[in-house]
Amino acid sequence: MRVLTVANQLGSWGGMERSQLTVCRALAERGHRIDLVYVDAGDFTEEWRQVADSMTTVASTLPRTRAPLTTSYAVLEAAQGVRDLQPDVIYVYRYLDLPFASAVGRLTRAPVVLHLGLPEPDRLPFVIRRSLPTVAMTLAVSYDTAARWRDSPLLADSVVVVHTGIDMDIYTPAPAGERKVTRRALGIAPDTLLALFAGRICPDKGLDVLMEAARRLDARLPRFQLVVAGGPTFGTDPREADRYRNELEARAGPADIRWLGRQRDIVPLIAAADVAVAPSVWAEPFSRSVIEPLACGVPVVASAVGGNPEILVDGLDRFLVPPRDPGALVEAIVGLEGWRDTEPELGDRCRNAVVDRLALGREVDTVEAALASVARYRPVDPLETYR
Repeated sequence: MRVLTVANQLGSWGGMERSQLTVCRALAERGHRIDLVYVDAGDFTEEWRQVADSMTTVASTLPRTRAPLTTSYAVLEAAQGVRDLQPDVIYVYRYLDLPFASAVGRLTRAPVVLHLGLPEPDRLPFVIRRSLPTVAMTLAVSYDTAARWRDSPLLADSVVVVHTGIDMDIYTPAPAGERKVTRRALGIAPDTLLALFAGRICPDKGLDVLMEAARRLDARLPRFQLVVAGGPTFGTDPREADRYRNELEARAGPADIRWLGRQRDIVPLIAAADVAVAPSVWAEPFSRSVIEPLACGVPVVASAVGGNPEILVDGLDRFLVPPRDPGALVEAIVGLEGWRDTEPELGDRCRNAVVDRLALGREVDTVEAALASVARYRPVDPLETYR
């Protein structure tokens, strides 16, 4: 199968970029041809070179309202530039890439599959709304996300829920020795309760709530450390990013916050943590920041929003807290102090909750079947078993 995938930025800005690369790599390893069209390079570019048979840069995949005619022509011209790739299916992760994907689809008669990892916005641009009916099949990362698009022009009878998977051989529990090494490198004492936030530094992620909780935890626990790993959303004005971080630091007061920036490899930090936190205040579709620590045997305290309740199951729902509630966040984290001694089986329970259900192979099986079921190169039985 020849799969044309479309991306905006080839970098580790968030879970969606990492998931697209991971799934496409797995498809390539299964013998499918991957052709990549992208707008901006990033720190995943070299990894994409190992995955893609071809890589094509375009100026944009979305017409702009300020210059609709010229930018629409540019998108169409870019689509014509890749028509010779003759894909069997076009696979996109961002609904903002649909105008370009639809144009390529019209030129090549290849169906478009949207891997939906974002809730529907309050105002959907007209050009995107016009593109939605051209999608042959939609893969939603959670039942919550699928439900939020129920009233959109997407074909409701062609929506398949496929929970995001991760490589369980990469995200594994670390022995105590590895935890000590990472903590020593960070200058964090063994008896300090280390909480880890890994994700984008933006208001949607509930960082203001987390900073208020950190201030209270600093006063309540004898030893507490919050580590923040991540950067601002792609395209954010650096001055705005600095202003937001200053506001967060002021909110945290005297609490010791370690800001580490974006990390290509988050596994060592997860291994060093006692608890991961995901205090999002938006409808988090299906957070890798929740899945990855669980697979590493680290409990996660997360807001009960979006797809998070679909991840924290089998008794782990006790770690779901109301969004925008720093007090509930504090109590949940305090309750995990010293859990490796008081509840030693918890690490195994965390991993067991995701190891089979959210393994990468299961996700790729579903994605592969979905793409094949609509691909123009051969008829395939419908995906009844996946709906």
